[in-house]
Amino acid sequence: MRSRLPPIFVGLIMLSLLLVGVASASYPMFHHDQQRTGYVPGEGPQTNATLWVAETAEYADGSPAVHNGKVFVPTWPDMNFDETNPMGLVCYDAATGVELWTNELGGADVGSVSGVAIADGQVYLGGTDGRLYCVDEATGETLWASDRIDATGYFGLSSSPLVYEGTVYALSASDGVLHAFNPDGTVAWIFETGNGVLYFTSPAGYDGKIYCAGNRSQIFCIDPATQSAVWTFNQGGSVKSSPVIGEDGTVYFTTNSRCYALDGTTGTERWNTSVTGTAATPALANGYIYAGASDGLHCLDASTGEEKWHFPAKEVNVAPVVAGNLVYAATNEEAGTVYAVDAGTGEPVWSYTLKAAGDGTFAAFFASSPAVSDGVLYIGAENNRFYAFGEGEVPGPVFTGWSGSVSLADGQTFTVTPFNNESARYTINRTSALGVLDAAATKGGFNYTVLEREWGTFLYSIGGIAYNETSGDSWVYSVNGVPAEVGAADYSLADGDIITYWYGTGNSTPDTAGTVVTITVSIPTTPAPVPALWNGTVVLAKGETFQFVPSNNASASYTVNRTTDLGALDAAAVSGNFTFNTSDSWYASYGSFLLEDIAGIANEDWTQENARSWSIFINGAAAPAGFGANSLADGDRLAFYYCPSDPVTWAPLIDRAEYAVTIDISIPVPALWTGTVVLTKGATFPFVPSNNASASYTVSRTTDLGALDAAAVSGNFTFNASDSWYASYGSFLLEDIAGIANEDWTQENARSWSIFINGAAAPAGLGANTLADGDQLAFYYCPSDPVTWAPLIDQAGYVVTIDVSIPTPGSGGGGDGGGDSPSPWITATLNPGTFTLTADNSKKTYEVDRQTALGALDAAGVGYTVDDTYYQEYGSLFIDSIKGRKNEGAKGWMYQVNGESPGVGANAHTVKDGDNVVFFWSESMSSTPATSPDVISIKVVVPGSSGGSGSDSSGSGSSSTGTTTGLAQQGGSEPGPASFLLRLPAGATVELGEWGQTFSVDTTGPAAVGEEVIISGNTLTVNRSGLVLTIAAKNINEKNGVASGLIESVTAAINPISREIEGVGAVAASMVLNLTGIPAADGRLDIAFNATPDATAERAFTLAAAEKNEEITALAYTVTVTRTNLENGEDIAGAVIRMTISPGWVEEHGGMDAVRIARSSEDGTYQILDTRVAGTDESGNLIVEATSPGGLSVFGLLAVKAAPPARDTPATAVTSAVSGTPVAAGTPAGASPSLSSPFIIAAVGAVLLIGAVYLVVKRRRQP
Repeated sequence: MRSRLPPIFVGLIMLSLLLVGVASASYPMFHHDQQRTGYVPGEGPQTNATLWVAETAEYADGSPAVHNGKVFVPTWPDMNFDETNPMGLVCYDAATGVELWTNELGGADVGSVSGVAIADGQVYLGGTDGRLYCVDEATGETLWASDRIDATGYFGLSSSPLVYEGTVYALSASDGVLHAFNPDGTVAWIFETGNGVLYFTSPAGYDGKIYCAGNRSQIFCIDPATQSAVWTFNQGGSVKSSPVIGEDGTVYFTTNSRCYALDGTTGTERWNTSVTGTAATPALANGYIYAGASDGLHCLDASTGEEKWHFPAKEVNVAPVVAGNLVYAATNEEAGTVYAVDAGTGEPVWSYTLKAAGDGTFAAFFASSPAVSDGVLYIGAENNRFYAFGEGEVPGPVFTGWSGSVSLADGQTFTVTPFNNESARYTINRTSALGVLDAAATKGGFNYTVLEREWGTFLYSIGGIAYNETSGDSWVYSVNGVPAEVGAADYSLADGDIITYWYGTGNSTPDTAGTVVTITVSIPTTPAPVPALWNGTVVLAKGETFQFVPSNNASASYTVNRTTDLGALDAAAVSGNFTFNTSDSWYASYGSFLLEDIAGIANEDWTQENARSWSIFINGAAAPAGFGANSLADGDRLAFYYCPSDPVTWAPLIDRAEYAVTIDISIPVPALWTGTVVLTKGATFPFVPSNNASASYTVSRTTDLGALDAAAVSGNFTFNASDSWYASYGSFLLEDIAGIANEDWTQENARSWSIFINGAAAPAGLGANTLADGDQLAFYYCPSDPVTWAPLIDQAGYVVTIDVSIPTPGSGGGGDGGGDSPSPWITATLNPGTFTLTADNSKKTYEVDRQTALGALDAAGVGYTVDDTYYQEYGSLFIDSIKGRKNEGAKGWMYQVNGESPGVGANAHTVKDGDNVVFFWSESMSSTPATSPDVISIKVVVPGSSGGSGSDSSGSGSSSTGTTTGLAQQGGSEPGPASFLLRLPAGATVELGEWGQTFSVDTTGPAAVGEEVIISGNTLTVNRSGLVLTIAAKNINEKNGVASGLIESVTAAINPISREIEGVGAVAASMVLNLTGIPAADGRLDIAFNATPDATAERAFTLAAAEKNEEITALAYTVTVTRTNLENGEDIAGAVIRMTISPGWVEEHGGMDAVRIARSSEDGTYQILDTRVAGTDESGNLIVEATSPGGLSVFGLLAVKAAPPARDTPATAVTSAVSGTPVAAGTPAGASPSLSSPFIIAAVGAVLLIGAVYLVVKRRRQP
């Protein structure tokens, strides 16, 4: 246990406020009481004033408790991996925020995300090591710690302990076991619910019973006297919140989609209602339930479940708390906000939004649930801060009005965002009534908000005083004493106008109103032109930075955003070939620079009368901050004036400027996606329109729809198109791309998606435009000309640009391949026995088993050296150099065996016949053989062995030839793989000519057993048992019993193969393949079913779901397709996979919206495929379908749930292999490599663990 005093930020104005007593009340556990109601009878803070803000060494994500004038805060690692600071349980003085002590629990690497419970001078909380800790409340010393009871990785014991009737309870998420401890740490009893639960769910106590979640989807009522369940309720979906118990015994809880109320005596359901649930435990107060959801906060009648009001916001993922007349909640997002909402009406009272970090590395949002005690709200955030809101008493009204003048520039605009739609931006004239209010708010230091309505914006609040739907009071205004008849955004003002805003009813006046804002408007005439040193436009890239070295400090370098005034002047100086100089003498104090000169024209001594210096103006107004601290927007005009200042106000006198630099700013909207897609001529794919799930269209891959579909897969974005036009025009209507949807075309300047090919508007609708090799396809989101309806692409807000490549059949097609050619394989024969070698560093001699990875390297005849520094500790000799290339710090040699990374040195890993051993040079922690510049690939042969280590997923190692019918085993419920031969019938030939593949087939000869050949029009169909091969040709000619033609497309349909999967029941799989032609040799497919995936596929499915911000909740089964003489991309252009599953399984795991088909490829790539329902089979099972553009490999039928929003990844996080990266032969690109240097092994182990945890945390941080 350590005590330390980190810096704190105290937001107090008067010292007397520090002495306000906050020890009289208490918040002793998560959600305040044993029933987990989250209701505090006393008042909470009435404004967003901060009593104090403490800097935390690590993230304060656990829910705090308040007791005896102290705040107890659980902390765990933040995302700054360069520092390790004390964490665990931190105790602060509740009145001042001074840190009193920190207990590091089980050690420096053990933190806590659980809530705190306090009873009888003892503090209980869970640790990330899975233990329950008991800490002395006064001293901070650990009194006892349990054994590890929760095996959940990283989070550990996330359940908030419950102290009830002298017993301490904790629920382990990993196995769903309720643990009961005596206060001295001895185990009293345990209750097993049968299976694990979601993180952070905690037990509650009422009327002598304990209530908790268990067995994934159940709620248990447990009698401690008998240690058995009184009743159990199962609703089918995972329980996400802790149970909340009302005074009448009613039990409330939430799932992913609903809120439930149960009879506390019998466990029977009283009601349930739809609420898109989060991990937030709902609050219960005064007959109402307050539930956090993905769309804000909902108030439900506790007796009926009917919604009373909904407060719209981002996801509320921390447990709301009700204190007095207000409900407090916070959002768990990139820039989090604490809201105080009127508990009766749902109207906002105050809010506090965290400042975004701004560097793209760390997020800043609220992750702990709030605690309220004696008028103060305590909450932690992921910006290394812990906040205390309030002043210990209810303050009076904050805003009483404002009076003053503002100066505006004619012709300028500004943007405003409604608080109920943060994605909308309205452009408003600066000289409008709303523009004047905006300028006054900036000058007067008050705020205002607008509400989006169907007709536009509505002035909702000024100074925190908001529109009241009950009384009808709102903000009204007049100009020069005349009441306005239009909205504030539409009223244009003139120089000298006086605008008055007041709060009241429609017939009130400023004289009768309690709060009035009076603004005198000045709109000066445009000054005479100033000699321009430079006047032009610069194009700035959003998100770009550059390095800036100040003129007075050559040793300093600052990273500056390109879209600032400094970034724009820097770009203008390059364009205009002039210079400027800036010092950082102000930076430490103001976070900005001092502009010293432009083009050699320097600031004069400011102490002299009429001294001239450079001043910054944006859109005609003086910049609000110093140089480098002003952010710009597209369309802004930035000006630098060399002029004197007013001797009293210091305002720049730009009408007396001698020089000016004027810069118009262009910040183009970034493209949604730009790239190249490779399309196969003659290939088709099935397309299901967004408005008609029962329809499926066969679409040519070389159309605009085919290209967009391929780009969506490559770029990991979505699009939707309807078939509402299809019957009339034979094309589809593109509805949205990446969620950006067409606007109502009847509205002025409505934006929609338009299609352009090679710079010209497409001649037809989506799906009816055929593309050629080299075409450029573009989709613009833009308005249309109101007369001609021509798309105005120069006003486009978004664009998707696709370069189209359609290789000639037989050319091999498909991009440049990338990377180096795979290294040649060396065959090493390893006989039993040993060999000797000498460590290069110590000159000691070692005897090494020949049949090891190091033995294989030695037998391969490649020069190498070893290091024995860690031999005594680990028993491993580490490769120090190969072929003279020596390890360099974090760079060095790594190795894999069969694509996996052993955890020991190469001398300690035994190999067997058929193993593939790869040594490769690692430049970074994410290196793989595919990305390495130097690879040694070795195939192991052990004489006398019975065979290799397993089948090659490419099928090259298969010795089975199949039957003459092409089907080795198919149908029924027989175990083992089903096999199919993809070839022409007996007597058929294929030739590659000038125009592609041609075929000829003797139609008079006898057909093979079980085979039928049909020629109809220009289609040749081969029916075999379980397989239909369809060849579309150009002009099939029949002459003398021989049919021939030029192949245009080849599809192979494999009929359903059924199997019995343990725990799932009867399932079936089928598929339709788009082939680029007939394979040169007989192509073969072997299809096998498995109840569980292998380790590689399991890891791939998990990562694929994580990239979609989803988590896997269940896996029904996998289908593995092994290919022989068939290559994805070269022979197989794409495939449609169909897998069946029982409706019961689907319902149990979240409904059809939760079902996905995932793909894991042998090249290390993976993806969640766009999954849809294609119907039902004759047994009543659902047929689930997905298109796999990447061909055939391993497919899994999964159930998923949504994960929290991802946060930006720190630079130190490990990234997964990029889809499509070339891979050395036999080595998965996504495999985690082993290192041959102890330093790199330690580093990679730590970084891989942190990286993996980081991905999980970013998607699941939901205390």
